[in-house]
Amino acid sequence: MIESMTAYGSIEFEHGNKKISLELRSVNHRFFDVRIKTPMELMSIEPDIRKVLRDKLERGSIDCFIRIKTSVHTEVDADNSKELRVDWKLLEQYLESVKDIKYRLKIKGDLNIQDIIRLKDLFIAEEAQDKDRTLQTVILENLNTCVESVIKMRKEEGATLSTVMENLVSDIEQKTKIIEEKIKNAYKETFNKLKDKLASLLNNTQISMDRIVTEAGIMSERLDISEEIDRLHSHYSQFRNELKSSSSAVGKKLDFIVQEMNREINTIASKSEEKEVVYLAVEVKTLVEKIREQVQNVK
Repeated sequence: MIESMTAYGSIEFEHGNKKISLELRSVNHRFFDVRIKTPMELMSIEPDIRKVLRDKLERGSIDCFIRIKTSVHTEVDADNSKELRVDWKLLEQYLESVKDIKYRLKIKGDLNIQDIIRLKDLFIAEEAQDKDRTLQTVILENLNTCVESVIKMRKEEGATLSTVMENLVSDIEQKTKIIEEKIKNAYKETFNKLKDKLASLLNNTQISMDRIVTEAGIMSERLDISEEIDRLHSHYSQFRNELKSSSSAVGKKLDFIVQEMNREINTIASKSEEKEVVYLAVEVKTLVEKIREQVQNVK
């Protein structure tokens, strides 16, 4: 079953006093291309996010957005507390500076605890590292859930694409059969026309009828499109088989088959002298182009 590269997934959840939203957008691309936008506090897990997306989505242009909103609570939740750290080096510098001031200016007095706690930048409030790690783990778990929803949508879109392309191949096959009917006796007719034309042009020359027949046969062979028709039927069969394939590179295989279809139908249009066949070949070429547009979105 083929998968489309176009899909969308999102999820929202809460962790402590934080509300997190995850959003994934996927569109077609020849390879795997990802852009991740996260808050600074999650930059350390960007390689993990990239790995999850690459392993599960494999191909496509992916945009990943992670947004975090922190709620303000009147009561302090122990789980949401921060770690308070003293900048000891800064405190030592403050104390040394106070001693210098006292010595140089002959000022008496001592620092007390009230003076110390008012010193600027002495205390630093930080998020607890273990809580950061817990948040990162929760985000990665929910990212996997969001990716699964993207894969589900890819499969649903793929089923729709498969039906559309199957119908297009059926239309092409029907027109190819009409071409096949019209050229059933074309080789013999072309041979006779060329033979008569050559005989008429070379009527007063010493060239034998055997040579004329041989030349007519060679020219008819060049105009014969039966081999191209056979190869087209083979391509249709291969295309249908790939639509049912679970191969990871099925999109690239389908694209190659469509290129081969296009090449054969161009040859038919250029070789045929029947106006109706040329007209049908142009119609087939238009349908092949429609398939090619759909194939660009297959993973």
